[in-house]
Amino acid sequence: MAGRLTPVVLLPRFTTLAGADTFRTIGMDVTEYSSGLINMWRSPLVGASPTFAFLFEESSDQAVWTACAFTPSETDPGADDETQYTVTLKKRWLRLSITLGGTSPVATCWAVGFLEERLT
Repeated sequence: MAGRLTPVVLLPRFTTLAGADTFRTIGMDVTEYSSGLINMWRSPLVGASPTFAFLFEESSDQAVWTACAFTPSETDPGADDETQYTVTLKKRWLRLSITLGGTSPVATCWAVGFLEERLT
């Protein structure tokens, strides 16, 4: 039996990111949750040879961050394509990291979904 689902917003609709850089959300305490069902969407990319990649990251202490296991494993949902990711949560903190590359890249995106409570 699955645990209760709690809504979560990692990146609000419609967030615009600009410039070649890595953008990170603040760490969210996910101690009570075993997994997440996160829908992610991005717009077509703007700029010269733009690239987009994201990672769900987890940490025990908010100092050292590592990539979470998630499926499907692609790190770009594609332009105007909403993709649902299942994130396995093993540590206390969760964040989303998005890297834009290229010259003057711009992307609009969002990431929302549900966290599944751990069964005790």
